[in-house]
Amino acid sequence: MRSRATRAALAALVALLVALVTSGCASRLQMTVQMDRDGRGTVTLTLRMDPDALQTLGLSADDADGIAARLEPMLSDGSWFPAGSGDQVRNVFAVSTADDGSVSLSTAKRFDNIEGLRRIVDQRRDLRAVAGAGTGLEALLAGLPDLPATAPLLNEFSFRLGDGTGDNPGFRLFARGGVGDIGQQTCQGGRATGYSKTLRDALEVEYRFRLPGGPGATNATESSGSDNVWRIRYEDCPALQAESGGGSSSTLVNGVILGALSAFLVVVFLIRGLRRRRNRRSVT
Repeated sequence: MRSRATRAALAALVALLVALVTSGCASRLQMTVQMDRDGRGTVTLTLRMDPDALQTLGLSADDADGIAARLEPMLSDGSWFPAGSGDQVRNVFAVSTADDGSVSLSTAKRFDNIEGLRRIVDQRRDLRAVAGAGTGLEALLAGLPDLPATAPLLNEFSFRLGDGTGDNPGFRLFARGGVGDIGQQTCQGGRATGYSKTLRDALEVEYRFRLPGGPGATNATESSGSDNVWRIRYEDCPALQAESGGGSSSTLVNGVILGALSAFLVVVFLIRGLRRRRNRRSVT
C-alpha cells in the first residue's frame, strides 16, 4: 500500500514538472520603493501570473479571492492595502485580469522613515505558503536545493539618507537581490539545472527604487528620471547599488535660473527706461 501511494505521489510530481516545463508559464514579481526627501514613502508589490502559471498553482482567473488567499500569508506583517486599479479583494489586493487571461495583484504599505522601510524589507516572508496545500507543489519546492522556507524582500538591505538641501538630500543604497545566500545553489545564476532552471525560466523579479534626487551613480539594469530598476531571474543574487551626493537640487537650480531671468528682465526694463528719459530730454 505504501509503495503504491509513493508511486502515485511520484507520478503526480513528474506530471507537474512536465506541465511546468512544457507550458511556458510565466510570473513576474515587481517591488517598487517610492521615497520622498524626508524618508517617507511606500513599498508596492505587484505579481503578474499568466494563465499557465495560474493553472500550475491550481488557481483560476475567475477566483480572485482564491488567488488573494494564497498570497496573503506573505503579508503577515499587516497594514498592506490595495494599490492601483482593479477590484479590491480582502482589503489587501487590487486584482485585475488582462485580455490574455493573466492576472495581476498589487498591494502597498507605507513607511514613515528609513527604519520603517527596513522593517518591511527585512521581514521574512513565507515562500512555501504560495504552493498551497494539496497541490503537489510542496514537493516541487522541497526539490529546489537550498530554498529557505522564508525569505525577506531583499537581503543585506542597507540605506542611508543624507542631509543635503533641496530635493536631493543624497542617499546610499546597497542590497542583494534573489533568494538565499551567496555560495548556495539558490545563487548559482545561469548554472541552474533541473527544477531550479524551470523556475528560473518562469519567474522574473524586478526591483524599482524611486529615490529623491536619483538615480545617482548606480549599477541598475535601467535608470531614468529618479528610478533605478534591476531585473533578475531566480538564482540571480546581484548586488543592488546606487549612490547620490547631496546638495544638488533641481528645485534650487530652477530657482537660480528663474532668479537670473528675473534680474535680466529688470535690467532690460531699467535700460529701456533710461533710454526713454534720454530721448525725451533730447526732444525738449
